[in-house]
Amino acid sequence: MSRDSNITKIIGAENLKKLRSTKCLLIGAGGIGSELLKDLIMMEFGEIHIVDLDTIDLSNLNRQFLFRQRDIKQPKSSTAVKAVQGFNNSKLVPYEGNIMDTTQFPLHWFGSFDIIFNALDNLAARRYVNKMSQFLSIPLLESGTSGFDGYMQPIIPGETECFDCTKKETPKTFPVCTIRSTPSQPIHCIVWAKNFLFSQLFTADVSADDDSESKDWGTTDKDEIKRIKQETNELQELQKIILSGDNTLIPKILEKIFIHDIEKLLKIENLWKNRIRPTPLKDNQTVVDLNDKNLDLSIVWSIHDQIQKFSSITNKLMKRMKNEDNHIEFDKDDEDTLEFVATAANIRSQIFNIPMKSVFDIKQIAGNIIPAIATTNAIIAGLSALVSLRVLHLLNYAQISKPVELNMAFTAKASNMSHNRYLTNRTLAKPNCKCPVCQKVVRGVMQIPTNIFSTLKLNDIINILSEKYNFDTEELAILDTTGQRLLSDFDFDSLDDKTLEEIHIKAGSVLLVTDETEDDNGMGLKPLELYIDDIEMNNGTADDIKLPEIKIPLVKMTTSEEENNESSSVETAVIQTNEVISLDIDEEDNNADSKKRKLSDAASNVETKKSKTEADNVSIIEEDDIIELN
Repeated sequence: MSRDSNITKIIGAENLKKLRSTKCLLIGAGGIGSELLKDLIMMEFGEIHIVDLDTIDLSNLNRQFLFRQRDIKQPKSSTAVKAVQGFNNSKLVPYEGNIMDTTQFPLHWFGSFDIIFNALDNLAARRYVNKMSQFLSIPLLESGTSGFDGYMQPIIPGETECFDCTKKETPKTFPVCTIRSTPSQPIHCIVWAKNFLFSQLFTADVSADDDSESKDWGTTDKDEIKRIKQETNELQELQKIILSGDNTLIPKILEKIFIHDIEKLLKIENLWKNRIRPTPLKDNQTVVDLNDKNLDLSIVWSIHDQIQKFSSITNKLMKRMKNEDNHIEFDKDDEDTLEFVATAANIRSQIFNIPMKSVFDIKQIAGNIIPAIATTNAIIAGLSALVSLRVLHLLNYAQISKPVELNMAFTAKASNMSHNRYLTNRTLAKPNCKCPVCQKVVRGVMQIPTNIFSTLKLNDIINILSEKYNFDTEELAILDTTGQRLLSDFDFDSLDDKTLEEIHIKAGSVLLVTDETEDDNGMGLKPLELYIDDIEMNNGTADDIKLPEIKIPLVKMTTSEEENNESSSVETAVIQTNEVISLDIDEEDNNADSKKRKLSDAASNVETKKSKTEADNVSIIEEDDIIELN
């Protein structure tokens, strides 16, 4: 029986025509994405656009069935498209890029799709796509798996819970002082070896600024901060050894990292009042053997084998530096870089009385490997594809009268709702009234002609918005949420006469607009969030600016403290974009009316600031943190 006749039996001839004219966006071409692409093609979706940033790794091949050994290092999206051509009747368009890149993927590009499928592996991108879905009111099918656990959730903007309506697990972060001075867990040593030692010796310019007075060191101990800075500066000498290629100097590397640095740490008595003191390597342990032994990666080696393997791998990497432009990136599938990180971490663990781990175990942690099972991916992808037919109203025998009648699905283990069956499929919930993404603001798109960004002033925007939505210009506050930059409020107008180009507002920027005015009943206008999109015009004027036709309701105005208490149960959303500029704002009136809330306070409950950079707070994702299930 042909594929067409089977589909026609399920959805009918008329709905099949609609399906063949449907344009969908698939974000992610990995474990779930590969399965979804196959399913969407077999279902006869008319046009499928596939976005993925990654290239194919060796570790992908056990579960991403569209890829082969020959495809390693090739882009996932275009390789996946080539792999399915033999059974494809849909129009397929691959993209290699970051879905959060507003230049490559502007808002109006998102707006061309009828439905979006998320098959992503990171929290920031999921949240970003969720927000684009909310801006454009496009249905989103969210999904994720980890081992035997998995979930699928349809999101209908404004009608059902969005991705940020419920709290999500976030990656763990560790203060600099813990990583550099007082490790207590294997993961601390692994992060140190990968993100600090390896990058400083083989990747980074160690002369880069590590001396900033404003840097968060995770400690106030001046002696400890001084030692950390000195240790970083001394790595310049070690990098010179690496670049020289002189393997007779490898013992000096061992002595510096595992003896001298530890001895300096021991001199800071405050660190060891309530901790077990580390034990530096002994001089006789730094005698190196450059012969590379074949050791079992699944067992924990002796400290002697760790040191010898560290020496031989350092020798290998020294030779590689000359052939790789003095720059080697860590890759979990690169045996040399993995073994360097593993042995360095284990030697440090031994020094600090921490249990050592096998290279196999360290690979999973250092490589942020998510436990993945192909069958779970296939089940979740299949559920997403099938539920999309209901979302698009193409199943006549399973019509819905309202979006909350749609079903989400969890594995029973993940949901903890049933132990008698594998899947639990409860109906969707309404949006969380405290959700900072889909409920706390009114959202819309502001389209500005491309040619006037260089002449249109912030004050012009303020006047246009005030006229359109009846805002009080004296009480209006505007924040650029992409960089958490206050642009204007009732006691800060220094930027009002600057052009959008001068203050780095462009297509892809998101502005949060708040009118601080309250009536006698404590009511005020709900905050407005505007996505800035551009219109291609050569002779556009301010009259060509298009604002969303929305009614901004009155809501009960709350204090900053009340807002913070409300938001404590909901994790706020983050748009990850490049922070263009930073502005210092002086508080001129500390005694302003207490009812007037600063926009920066209100905005903290709509968008949290980007996490500290990895240089300030080293982070790594563990398996338990990857499972992003409601």
